[in-house]
Amino acid sequence: MTQERYKEIYDEANRRLMLWLKNSSFDAMTIGGSYLRFNMALGMLGYPFELESWMNEFDFEKFITQEEYESEFYDIIMDQLFDKAQFININ
Repeated sequence: MTQERYKEIYDEANRRLMLWLKNSSFDAMTIGGSYLRFNMALGMLGYPFELESWMNEFDFEKFITQEEYESEFYDIIMDQLFDKAQFININ
């Protein structure tokens, strides 16, 4: 993964995170702090659940490939954002 693509993925995941935190809470997003639910809620491979009332379907379209999802760089991005999200209170 190039540095440019890494930054694109980070920026897109962060944008989605900020949408969640603007409209909901970390606990609601993660169902009480689940890392797996956090990853799925960002929907980088496409949002796998029924959309929340505030969601625009285009904001959570597939953004990464399966190969990118399985990379160690994606894990680093998710770890950083998960840690960050626990301390952000937007709403």
